[in-house]
Amino acid sequence: RSSVDIFTEQAFGDCTVSLEVMVPKGSNSGIYMMGNYEVQVLDSYGKKTVGAGDIGGIYGAAAPKVNASKKPGEWQEFISEFQSPRFTDGKKVANAVFKKVTLNKQVIHENVEVKGAGGGNLGGGEKATGPLMFQGDHGPVAYRNIRISVPESK
Repeated sequence: RSSVDIFTEQAFGDCTVSLEVMVPKGSNSGIYMMGNYEVQVLDSYGKKTVGAGDIGGIYGAAAPKVNASKKPGEWQEFISEFQSPRFTDGKKVANAVFKKVTLNKQVIHENVEVKGAGGGNLGGGEKATGPLMFQGDHGPVAYRNIRISVPESK
């Protein structure tokens, strides 16, 4: 049985990503902003305490404030407001920040700074832009109604 990561051809920096995900019982995936910074997708339904490796966790950085997970097999809505890392003359001057993340209309993160690329990233280090990536190697998962919006240029 083979698996594959799926990613956008277009690269994004600051953006808001909204999507729906369905996670079967025991399955696991991840949504990678810029191909580097992972929001965990995992069957975490019913857990009283959740960590950074549970659904909505920012992998390697922060556990969700609450377990907003629905039952396995139900569609769940994620909205992530993301600020890309900042660079001046090729040097990083500010880390990436998850400004706000909601799962099923509950705020699970606010202003979480991410110091570097997470495990399972696309490689190539941190950049000003990168693709949206869906991890495909830890069991079945379905995504739908994926929308990416970017701030208007000034």
